Amino acid sequence: MSLSDRIHFRLMSLVHEDLYGLFRDPTQALRAAGLEPGQKVLEVGCGPGFFTVPAAKTVGEGGTIYALDVNPLAIEKVQHKVEQAGVTNVKTVLADAARTGLPEGSFDLALVFGLAHPVGSLEKILNELYRLLKPGGTLAIEGRLPISNGRFQPVKRQGRIAQYKKQS
Repeated sequence: MSLSDRIHFRLMSLVHEDLYGLFRDPTQALRAAGLEPGQKVLEVGCGPGFFTVPAAKTVGEGGTIYALDVNPLAIEKVQHKVEQAGVTNVKTVLADAARTGLPEGSFDLALVFGLAHPVGSLEKILNELYRLLKPGGTLAIEGRLPISNGRFQPVKRQGRIAQYKKQS
């Protein structure tokens, strides 16, 4: 990993961990996304893990969070946070969001938070998320990413979080 990649990650971590924490409550966004106990959740582009531990605590021991990122520094940071918090229901996945290698139809909810500029094609990422979600699964997106491929039906928007249901 290049020096510029490391610097970029450190700056992103500063924004996501220190600045977000001053004015954002991760549990509020997770509630708006539809996160519930017992769910199997894919967190796409987990970054330094601002939402990961709160999500793991919300789904509880009956649920699982898969924290996915293409950046090895992000995965390392999340693993450290998870160990410090003592949560045992988080699995980290180092992969491209458009080609995860995860099993089809295995997630209740996919979280796409803080991914204003996805690496690669947004359309390919949406196709992969469609493949990964169970029938009727939920895609929750923070911000205004354009969802126009017809595979996801808008359900509701609460603040910056929009929910979409997987169409059959």
